[in-house]
Amino acid sequence: MRDSCTAIWYDGRTSQQREVTVRLVEGSLSLSGPGGDRLYALAEVDIDPPLGRVRRTLRFPDGAAAETDAADFVEELLRKQGKRRALRGVHRWEMSLVRALAALAATLLIVLGFLRFGVPFLAQKVAFALPAATEELIGRETLQILDKVAIQPSALPPQRREELTRRFRSMTAGHPERKRWRLEFRASKTIGANAFALPSGIVVMTDRMVELAENDDQVVGVLAHEIGHLTHRHALRHLLQNSVTALVVATLTGDIVSASSLAATMPTVLIDAKYSRDFEREADAAAVEYLKQKGIPVRRYAEILARLDADHFRERSAAPRLGGLIDNHPLMLERVQRVLAAE
Repeated sequence: MRDSCTAIWYDGRTSQQREVTVRLVEGSLSLSGPGGDRLYALAEVDIDPPLGRVRRTLRFPDGAAAETDAADFVEELLRKQGKRRALRGVHRWEMSLVRALAALAATLLIVLGFLRFGVPFLAQKVAFALPAATEELIGRETLQILDKVAIQPSALPPQRREELTRRFRSMTAGHPERKRWRLEFRASKTIGANAFALPSGIVVMTDRMVELAENDDQVVGVLAHEIGHLTHRHALRHLLQNSVTALVVATLTGDIVSASSLAATMPTVLIDAKYSRDFEREADAAAVEYLKQKGIPVRRYAEILARLDADHFRERSAAPRLGGLIDNHPLMLERVQRVLAAE
C-alpha cells in the first residue's frame, strides 16, 4: 500500500507553485516541502474525479490545492475516506480508445433513435393533449403573421367563396370538432396554387388553387386532404417536431409555456419544411376514403394533384420561389399513383 507521493502545491492566493511530499498519516494528510509543513484532516479534503490522463487534484479547506500523477495513491485516499468508487469505471472507459469510441457510437445511436422515433411519438401525444385554447391561439396568430408577410385578401367572387365554404361545412358536419374548423381564402403570388391546414382547424386555400381546379370535385378532394391533416393534428405535430425544446417542455408540464413563440415559428416551418411522407399518406388516405363515401371518382383527386404539380413546375422554372414556400407536396408522382391505385 502506497502511503506517500509527490505533488505540485498551490497556496490558493498566488500563482506560485512548489513541489511537496504528501503523506497519509493516521487519517490525516501531511504535506512537507519548501515553506513549511501542513496537516489536514483527510475527511476535509475534496478529491476531483478522474478525467482521462489529467493529474488528480486534492483540494483543501483553506483554498490550497495539490496536483499529482499518483493515481494509486489518490485511490487509496478515496478508499480511506469511505467514498464509493463508481467513477473508477468511468475513468477506465475514458482511458480506453475503443471503449470511448463505443460509448460515442452508442450515444449517437440513442440521439438518432430519439429524433427518429421518440420525437414523433412525443409530438403526437402532446398534439392531442394540448388544450383547445392553446391550439386556437397558435393557429390564429400564425394566420395573422402569414397575412402580413406572404398572403393577401382573396379576390375570388364572394358567391364562389360562399359556395365552397358551404361545401366545406357539409364535409365537416359529422366531425366532433367541426365548430372550430373553418375555411379561409387568400391570394398570393408567392405561394401560388396551394392549400394548407393550420393548428386550431383553419384551412387556407389560395385563389390560384381554386382557379386551377377544373371542377368542384377536384376542390373537394383537396379539402378532404386538408381535413385529413386536421384530423391527425399534422400541422401541430409537424411544428412540435421542429421545436424539440417546446416539445420536451410540453411533455413534462402538459402545456406549452409560450404558444405565441410557437405561432411565430409556424410560418418558418411552413416555408422551410415539408410534411413527412407518412403525414401526406395519411391525409391522402382520408381524401380517398371521403371521395369513395360520397361516390365521387377518386380520379378527380389524382387529377388535381397532377395539375398542381405541373403548375408548381412552371412556377419554379419561371421564377424559383424562396424555400419552396409552403410546398407541402413532395414526390407528387408517387402520390398520384397511390391515389389511382386506390380507385
